Amino acid sequence: MLITYTAILKTKKEIAPRVFHLQFSYPTDVNWSYQSGQYMIFHLPSLENEHPIRRLYSIASAPSQKNSLDFIIEIVPGGIGSSYIENMNEGDSITMQGPAGIFTLKTSDRDIVMLATGTGIAPMYSMIQEISNSKNQNPNIYLFWGLKYGKDIYLKQELDKLADENPNFQYSICLSREEKNIDDARCLKGRVTKGLENLTTDDLRPTTDFDYYLCGSPHVVESLRSDLEAKCVP
Repeated sequence: MLITYTAILKTKKEIAPRVFHLQFSYPTDVNWSYQSGQYMIFHLPSLENEHPIRRLYSIASAPSQKNSLDFIIEIVPGGIGSSYIENMNEGDSITMQGPAGIFTLKTSDRDIVMLATGTGIAPMYSMIQEISNSKNQNPNIYLFWGLKYGKDIYLKQELDKLADENPNFQYSICLSREEKNIDDARCLKGRVTKGLENLTTDDLRPTTDFDYYLCGSPHVVESLRSDLEAKCVP
């Protein structure tokens, strides 16, 4: 069931070039819950008519976080929704509807591989937090996150903390266009598929051994899906 309410922008911070972390508070009397991986529908005012523009943004916070939602949003130059988000100030209100989406964690005993690019990290970050906070026996999680350059990296301290505290979680940031050497064992040059190749080669495990979660721009996700299908991943 979708719930519509007014949320207030609590904090807004640019965490990488044209990438913002936003936290919204919602009324304490709103009785709802969501699953990691789901998204919210933002209703943004239109400059052209009275009908609002709808934009979908994945929730980056874990369900255990109460009374607020976090989002990681890239500002696309010229984008109507992006322009509105970029000009929002702390204390501004916005109409949200949700939660929605079926991109959620599935019940499985298999280890998990997450392949994300850009702000596609948002739902993955929510999932990783949820699994790490669980008292159940957790599967191994391998995150490969694709960015272009070292300057594009964010969430580094948060991911390091999760990896240091949870031996079942490992991650690599894959920089597709970086030419400089990055002095960090958790960063490598190449596409996210290079990280996957390193995983299966080092551990001598077939690519069919894992459950896969993909998130990013549509053409990148389709490319990753094709790569996995070529490796006989159903």
